[in-house]
Amino acid sequence: MKHACLALLLLALWAFPVAANDLPAFHNVSGVAEDDVLNIRAAPGTAASIIGTLSATDRFIEVVEKDDSGDWARINTAERSGWVAMRYLARRANQPADTLPRPLSCAGTEPFWSLSLKRDPSAELRNLGEEPRLFTNLYSVNSSNRQDRYAIFGQEKDDDGVLTAVFHRAICTDGMSDRAYGISLDVFLTDETGVQFLSGCCSLSR
Repeated sequence: MKHACLALLLLALWAFPVAANDLPAFHNVSGVAEDDVLNIRAAPGTAASIIGTLSATDRFIEVVEKDDSGDWARINTAERSGWVAMRYLARRANQPADTLPRPLSCAGTEPFWSLSLKRDPSAELRNLGEEPRLFTNLYSVNSSNRQDRYAIFGQEKDDDGVLTAVFHRAICTDGMSDRAYGISLDVFLTDETGVQFLSGCCSLSR
């Protein structure tokens, strides 16, 4: 069983080298007058329809990607994603691109499940209709040949379950909404019943 899990992990991590992706990351609204708003548009460009607004004092806006020009940032509003002018956003400090962001809130559908990656080395996995499973003393590692992939390994606190999770900085959709996420996730849960393989998306937490 251990050899099978290792093979799955190596397969998930194998890929060609790519440049580092510094998103997703939290940003603050910047350069907008106090009595004005920052428009959220349906597509990059001032000609696109307005689907929402940000105030001049909004903070911790999660940018999940930029358009090809780098002038527009994709964020989430309600149950969809939209675009705002990048020149009015300022990236918050202490968000390195070469480490796994923490904390993270991750989830997947059909079956519904969630994974909360804490700021400390622990994580909680919830499957719909089941008791939450806590994994402690997580060990994390960066991919040797991809700067945008990371993995964590953990032992269940009160049981024999082993958690292996592979994170990828890439646009991800949940299949249930029009929201966009900046990190995709594959989870392998190994216990006496075998190996459960789950896939989902993650957003930054505070």
